Amino acid sequence: MKTNKKLILLLVMLLCKITLTEAQNLNLKLMSFNVQQPFGGTNWEGRKTNAAYIFNITQADVIGTQEAVNFQRDYLQQQTGYAWFGTGRDGGDNGEGSWIFYKGDKYTIDTANSGNFWLSNTPNVPSAFEGSYNRICTYVHLIENSTGKGFYVFNAHFPTSNFTTARLNSMKLLAERMATRAILTDPVYATGDFNSTEGDIVTNWMKNGSDNPIKCRDTYRDVYPTGPVNTGFETKFDYIYCPKGTQYTSQNSWVIDNPKASDHYPIVAEVQYAYQNNPPSPTTHAIPGKIEAEQYANQVGIELENTSDTGGGKNIGYLDTNDWATYKVNVASTATYTFELRVAGESQNGALNVYIDDQYNQTISIPATNGWQNWQTITEDIDLPAGSHTIKIQVTTPGFNINWFNFVASNSSGLVIPGKIEAENYASTFGTELENTSDTGGGQNVGYLDTNDILEYTVTVTATANYNFAIRVASLSSNGRINVLVDNQIKKTIDLPVTGGWQTWQTYNTTISLPQGTHQLKLEVVQSGFNLNWFNFSTSSSARESLVSEKTSSSSFYPNPTTDYIHFDKEYEWSVYNLTGKKVATGRSQKADMTILSTGIYILHFNGEQKKLVIH
Repeated sequence: MKTNKKLILLLVMLLCKITLTEAQNLNLKLMSFNVQQPFGGTNWEGRKTNAAYIFNITQADVIGTQEAVNFQRDYLQQQTGYAWFGTGRDGGDNGEGSWIFYKGDKYTIDTANSGNFWLSNTPNVPSAFEGSYNRICTYVHLIENSTGKGFYVFNAHFPTSNFTTARLNSMKLLAERMATRAILTDPVYATGDFNSTEGDIVTNWMKNGSDNPIKCRDTYRDVYPTGPVNTGFETKFDYIYCPKGTQYTSQNSWVIDNPKASDHYPIVAEVQYAYQNNPPSPTTHAIPGKIEAEQYANQVGIELENTSDTGGGKNIGYLDTNDWATYKVNVASTATYTFELRVAGESQNGALNVYIDDQYNQTISIPATNGWQNWQTITEDIDLPAGSHTIKIQVTTPGFNINWFNFVASNSSGLVIPGKIEAENYASTFGTELENTSDTGGGQNVGYLDTNDILEYTVTVTATANYNFAIRVASLSSNGRINVLVDNQIKKTIDLPVTGGWQTWQTYNTTISLPQGTHQLKLEVVQSGFNLNWFNFSTSSSARESLVSEKTSSSSFYPNPTTDYIHFDKEYEWSVYNLTGKKVATGRSQKADMTILSTGIYILHFNGEQKKLVIH
């Protein structure tokens, strides 16, 4: 039997083209669902099974919810198996949330590029532009496990319709955050109850505002350009938006009005993003952190081989002059990092250039180690700016292999863990006040704490570990409670003891697991009624030592605030850091000259302690 080879070849090419085209598309089913809060006779018990049924029958990839409180969120998670992300609009588990649910078996959340912000002039703390209630937007960056493709979903609940200016300001803040997301090459969508009807000033601005950096389309109107639509209250308050680019298409959309589970009806959209021959964005590596050399975003001339180094895996090798590799990174904070490279080379010294966003940074010499698999770690300092960047290494003199490199924070915040942190040494706060303390060591404590007050600290954790956490508290007659959050994720909820007096101090101990690197540590008051003097993180090996030093420490300095000099109780080695983590003064003395410092707040290190210093 004769075959038509040309026809077969044509069919194979066509099949490959179809397969390639499909592989370049990201297909998603998104849903926006105002679940309705459970109070005031809304009959949550009678409608919660319908809400879970809608989750299960729709099988959306991502569901942006509004108005649900924590126990509604937990019920939906338990009944559906969806993973979730977010925080309450009053902080932690408090108040309604804009929780985002997603299929945890299909997608991995990129926590470094996910988070929350409040719809207000102070978006980093619970607040609102107007009205009696805080308003929050939660966003996630998800990675599709099967393809490595990433995408963003922002989900918000806007102020009610009588607050027009607040809604417009909320939309402007949302659009700005969407437009300035860390990985601009990944698609972005927005879900929400925007409390804005079709054609009002807020929805019109989102579509065509002259100062809108990311003009968006309503995915429902992509499918049904005209005709009435009701997502509750005989109008349309609920939307799923995508940017106007031609890569975005809306394939289907519908409203679920049966079964009824809320005073809003969920709205669903099946959407597609075409990568147009662009590969999906590669993994973004967190700095501080370790990067395997073979986990590059792009390369020229690089080859891989099995390594005999500790941990196994692959190394990059067979390097020639001008070979290069790039890596996408997200840097936690602007700082000088220790750059560790794991290298091996047989008999000649090599060299490579380092570029940050295609700008030359430095040249690093690579020593011969007397063997292609005889590994050695070398270190250099490297200055990195905060945010998303591309790091490129380019071979200038060959003769070496690379297994991995690691970026270690070089005391980038001034507040180091393990270590003791005075409560008043916060980077920012909401609702707290300071007062003089009669506790051992003197100084000041944080007091007058109310529910939802916040203390934030930028800390550098030297190693991933389970730390002993000691917190020094005093309370008159009621138990306090705090949430400890790292990068806005709750690590621990702590019930604090009654000590019998506002200056009767007691140390409460527990354990908290912390990741290596520079992080935002937040203490969030859940239940008031206590003062706070300091807290201490120690490893098991140093716990006894740290407890002893806490009991016997009496080191002090005065005056604080100062305009010129400070005096210690005896001679110490001391250093002063600004709030970006830069060391700005150092010395050894009992009287220290501070006249070189500008007016502001600093962190003073001396005698193993870190204390807040105010310059007037």
